[in-house]
Amino acid sequence: MGSMVLLKTIKIISLLLLSLTALTISAQQRERHLQFSRMPIFLEKNILFSDSSSTCYFSYRIPFKQLFFTKNDNTYSAGFVIDLEIKNADKIVDRKSLKKSIVVNTYEETKVGSNYAQGVISIENNNIDYVIYPYLSIINSDQSIPLDSISIHNNLILKEKIGRPIVIRNNEFQCAAKKGFQLVNFMNTIPYSLSDYSILIPVRDSTVKELSIKIEQDGKEIVNQKITDCSHDDFNLKECENNIVLYSSRNLLNTKYFIMKDFSHLLEEGNARLIISKGNSKPAEFEFSVLWNDKPKSLMNPEFAIRALESIESEQTIDSLLNADKNDYAKVLKKYWDEKSDNKKYAFNELENEYYKRADYSIDNFSTVSYPNGVKSDRGKMYIKYGKPDEIKREYSNSNIVVEIWKYKKLKKEFTFTDRSGLGNYTLD
Repeated sequence: MGSMVLLKTIKIISLLLLSLTALTISAQQRERHLQFSRMPIFLEKNILFSDSSSTCYFSYRIPFKQLFFTKNDNTYSAGFVIDLEIKNADKIVDRKSLKKSIVVNTYEETKVGSNYAQGVISIENNNIDYVIYPYLSIINSDQSIPLDSISIHNNLILKEKIGRPIVIRNNEFQCAAKKGFQLVNFMNTIPYSLSDYSILIPVRDSTVKELSIKIEQDGKEIVNQKITDCSHDDFNLKECENNIVLYSSRNLLNTKYFIMKDFSHLLEEGNARLIISKGNSKPAEFEFSVLWNDKPKSLMNPEFAIRALESIESEQTIDSLLNADKNDYAKVLKKYWDEKSDNKKYAFNELENEYYKRADYSIDNFSTVSYPNGVKSDRGKMYIKYGKPDEIKREYSNSNIVVEIWKYKKLKKEFTFTDRSGLGNYTLD
């Protein structure tokens, strides 16, 4: 019982620590982080053109961690219902509903941050403006959550020659013996990662042979290219084995879909402006976010992230980074990691990501009542510097002293940590 209380206390302190570190994030970054961390569901809308009409596709992505799983024999089950009220001038013109059940084999699967439930609902536009009001009801709980409304302005859509680009994964995707494009489905954002992503651009003009594309970030031109790769296919979105896939059917006469590839690795985390031109026509502009979906929590606060470098840097180096203006900590930190990166072709820094994932692990697993910041603990410092040990051996004595031995076989290193208090305060021998 005592160990259970201690574990709960440690978890609470760790959560408090992360909450406190988030307080000094710049206002814009903080709001962005809180917006995504508190959302139980990611919603996305995409408009697909056909020759004479358009269809709105409402898709969702729900983290397993936000659902309530119950154990049934050897499995764990959860579910939810999504209801849509579709209104025009405050009058309900349609309703849609979708119920989904989820079954997994282990408890660990219910808590993995990368596990999601996905689905899609199609809505015929019918040439009227309308607003979608979604509601999420979580099975096994009494929660019914109204979600952000989504407006569809068909009067504007009908006039557009270039539709809003659709973010898809790079390679063709096969599901249930059919090939298509896999929708990224993260609130229309472009993921910030090592993986490259593509965009599908609907164009209502069959005479267009080429598009000129520019992408700007912070007033700088990041991408400038011309694309000719296109398709006359009539696409529709469908769910297949918990993925959202764009499948093609018949050929279109008056509509094309241009495909832009090999650009997202150049984009930094943050806002981006996409400028699309065809011939001498007025360019179409779209705002996008480049979102680090699984950004390490310890990287949310630049000052905390700089101080967490103590596992690999001298006090003098850390002090020099902290001597910058607090508003510039994020830029200073980025410059520090950019200089250490061997891959200059990618904006995403794999080394930085790995370092702060290890810092997160140290906070979650090595924080104690006496040392609430696991990054500063001896085990945390070794974990951040060398990663997960190949072998961990634990020895107990009659005097309540616990010894933990970490072995790194390839590095030929071994570290011994001793807890003399019985409170998890391991120190390096």
